[in-house]
Amino acid sequence: MSTLKYRSDIDGLRALAVLSVVIYHVSPQSLPGGFIGVDIFFVISGYLISLIVFREQTAGTFSFADFYARRTRRLFPALAVVLVATIVFGAFALFADEYHRLGKHAASAIVFLLNFQLMGEAGYFDVASDSKPLLHLWSLSVEEQFYLVWPALLVVLGRVRWRIGLVIGVLIVGSFAFATYLANRKIDALYFHPLARFWELLLGAALAYYHHRFGINAFPTRIGQPWIRHLISCAGLAAIFSALFLFNGRAPHPSTLTLIPLLGVVLLIASGGSAVAGRFLALKPIVWIGLISYPLYLWHWPLLSYIRIMQSGVPAQELLWIGAGAAVLLATLTYLFIEQPLRHPRIVRPALVGIGSVMVVLLLASVSVVASDGLPDRPAVGHVKAAEAQMKREPATDESCQRLFPPGAAPVYCRQHSPMARMIALVGDSHAHVLFPGVSESAALRGYGTLLLANSGCPPLGGAVTGRNAHEKTMCMHSIDRIFDVIERDKRIVAVVFATRGPQYLTGAGFGPAEANYNYPPISSREGIDAADSFSPYEVFGRGLKASVSRLNQHGLRVAYVLQVPELGVPAQNCVIRPLTVTDNKTGCSVDRMVYQDRMRPYRALVENLHLNSEFFRVVDPGPVFCDFSRCSGVSDGQLLYADDNHLSVLGSKKLAPIILQALFAPKPGGTSR
Repeated sequence: MSTLKYRSDIDGLRALAVLSVVIYHVSPQSLPGGFIGVDIFFVISGYLISLIVFREQTAGTFSFADFYARRTRRLFPALAVVLVATIVFGAFALFADEYHRLGKHAASAIVFLLNFQLMGEAGYFDVASDSKPLLHLWSLSVEEQFYLVWPALLVVLGRVRWRIGLVIGVLIVGSFAFATYLANRKIDALYFHPLARFWELLLGAALAYYHHRFGINAFPTRIGQPWIRHLISCAGLAAIFSALFLFNGRAPHPSTLTLIPLLGVVLLIASGGSAVAGRFLALKPIVWIGLISYPLYLWHWPLLSYIRIMQSGVPAQELLWIGAGAAVLLATLTYLFIEQPLRHPRIVRPALVGIGSVMVVLLLASVSVVASDGLPDRPAVGHVKAAEAQMKREPATDESCQRLFPPGAAPVYCRQHSPMARMIALVGDSHAHVLFPGVSESAALRGYGTLLLANSGCPPLGGAVTGRNAHEKTMCMHSIDRIFDVIERDKRIVAVVFATRGPQYLTGAGFGPAEANYNYPPISSREGIDAADSFSPYEVFGRGLKASVSRLNQHGLRVAYVLQVPELGVPAQNCVIRPLTVTDNKTGCSVDRMVYQDRMRPYRALVENLHLNSEFFRVVDPGPVFCDFSRCSGVSDGQLLYADDNHLSVLGSKKLAPIILQALFAPKPGGTSR
């Protein structure tokens, strides 16, 4: 049986993990793989906690009550302090929708379900991670979900006398295989799903089981030559550092590559604290950071997030480093005056009752924030109530539209307004969805109903698909086919309005700080779903639009295409005065007209070329609506025209819609109006 002794090198490894995360969150370009610090924490946690459980079960002293009491004293005191500070500060710094979201995240974090909440939010329309001050607590949720089942499973395995080592190996393979499945099928769930992360904790548990059976020093002792032990420890450290500098946040994670740094962690711990890398990690300054790593992890992200929020997403780098320094100070104070006294209290039961009571109060407060829709009547945000209403998304579907499709087959955006003998179909992607309020209103004034049929990030272009893997591309293809089937069957439809985003489909690049982490690939052909695509995105987009327009024209339908509106590159919240700011250096919510035109030029050329060669194809240019001679703005006459960084608000859609309808039914020079 092993004994669990304090190892300063493991605290040094904790320091490496937390500093990697902090540096990455301050300056991703400085340490592009810094996000793997969270994965390193998982391995360390799986090792230390599992070793304790193995030891106590062998000694016959394991108790679920004691185990979870220790977890409560370890996690809740610092967590409660950070939650209180984050929620209270949010009341003065956040708009109602942001505060509402913070309340949901706080409540989910308290019951350790935040990762599932974030999984439900993930996708194209998810807000920037920087605007979620409690985002980082997802990892705490994953850990506690693991420890909810892991000790119980070990107890059961001990009673049925199964080979625990074999079971751990099977679970590692199963969890890793599930992560691979999500990467290929449901990539938005990959990062936060507990079953895709458990293999990382189980790597630590596997090493703990080995040490439990053969002794803490079994691995170093079995290696006769000390230099080999030193070499192994250095190889482990090198594996971690290579990942920190060579990985980036654009690839799916976790993945097979994640094994490199995590096996490095296993080698470092296994080689023992006396190996050369272990001695380096055991240096006192590094160990001190390791001791405060938990409160530092808790504090750093809310501070950085609030700085970015108050500075409209583009703070000076110096401010972020000041925030990181403040996190170190707060972590030190939390460790000395909150964590340490409550981790080993003189009277355990009153301490547990007190900690539990505080968390219950925080849970009730968080739920109250959610129930009140983010307290929109707070003095700090009373001046932006009208603007905030424009930031809310319109409903995506309604029952009358969904009845046009088999169950579960309707596109993401499916709505019908004023069904009449003559209908206009509004098709495209999410940019068609945000145009629906304005187009349907203007169409009704002309005696037309409107049918919205659109996908999220999957425009109905013939022979084209979008997606991050083969599964998403196949789903996009089927949805496009269903949209065209409905249009061709519905004899009420006399005209079609196309509205899609443009440059991102050609380059795969987002725009501005709001899309700094955009990771969707360019558009591709259907032939490229399972193989390398032989066509460029420019060719696919141009051919796809031409095929769609020709197909609709063959059915006697007139088609108008709405060019992409100017992208602001910043959240719509930048268009209004924030409750709190750090400095007066704000970017506002406008973009240089030349920047807009340069980004649109190749995409517009594709559309204009089709326009010149098709009699019943109109092009609507939104530039004059939103731009003056020098800049394109998200505000007009004090009204908010955007719901986020690139989608129009209801007011914005109503401002553009009359021009769309006018272009749709205006006669082409030398032609006639239908």
